Amino acid sequence: MWEVRVTPCGEFDNAPFESSHFETRPLTSAMGAEVVGVRLPELSDEGLEDFKQALYHHKMLYLKGQDLSHAEHEAFAARLGPFAVDAYTQGVPGHREVHPIIKEADQKAASLFGGGWHTDSPFLAEPPAVTFLRCVECPPYGGDTSWANCALALRHLSETYREMIRPLKVWMSAVNNFATQEKLMGKAIQFADAERHAEGIRGHIHPLLKRHPETGEESLNICDTYAAGIEGMTTHEAKPLLDFLVQHATQHAFTCRLRWEPGMVAMWDNRCTMHLGPNDYDGYRREMYRTTTASTSSVKERAAA
Repeated sequence: MWEVRVTPCGEFDNAPFESSHFETRPLTSAMGAEVVGVRLPELSDEGLEDFKQALYHHKMLYLKGQDLSHAEHEAFAARLGPFAVDAYTQGVPGHREVHPIIKEADQKAASLFGGGWHTDSPFLAEPPAVTFLRCVECPPYGGDTSWANCALALRHLSETYREMIRPLKVWMSAVNNFATQEKLMGKAIQFADAERHAEGIRGHIHPLLKRHPETGEESLNICDTYAAGIEGMTTHEAKPLLDFLVQHATQHAFTCRLRWEPGMVAMWDNRCTMHLGPNDYDGYRREMYRTTTASTSSVKERAAA
């Protein structure tokens, strides 16, 4: 006899982060919080340190009514740390690190990048640490973003399962996503330049379980879009394992969902979350802008070079 699958219960610690510089209001028990009482360009250096700790704690933060310009967006993102390499675009004119994500009202596509559960650019040797997304225009409904807390999901696996997967390494590559996009859209997909495209297809091997460099928290390093295999395993061996971990991590109990508003911004910790942006708003325009922050280790490597 098998147990019927039920909603996970136990450790859900998304209590408000306490700060004298702003207030946090948790979005769900799993993750996410609204930050109120501050406009980002006016946040002090001391307040910024609290903001980073709040981000590590809640995994995703959002603020309403920020109405940032490209310059303000770029300037605040620079305070979070050096910018990461973006594999997809070259930024907007005058702001190299601010990358447009725009779907026009008359644009219809069988698929959009970001339409599956994923982390940002895990196929790079050093994926981005933090992603910062700004909303300028959004549909009256649809176009939401959801996140999954991969650290919380790991804690809710049995000890036996955790120890079984601990030594495994996952191959992150854009190869399967590119093939899917090309089949659905009927045209070849390319990254911003040939070198980056080749690296995206080749991908990199990463630990399946990883520790956060700032907090030491352990999380699943998984991705429904870019996880292409497990080192030392056949496809038939690896796929069921990866499928299970994605399905486990994306249970409603481990997720949060944000309805965008013009002027809103959101930031998330790419090192311990997955996210998803469904293609569910045909007929409406959605205009977003993104920056990404480099991981600590990649910054150190560039400095040494």
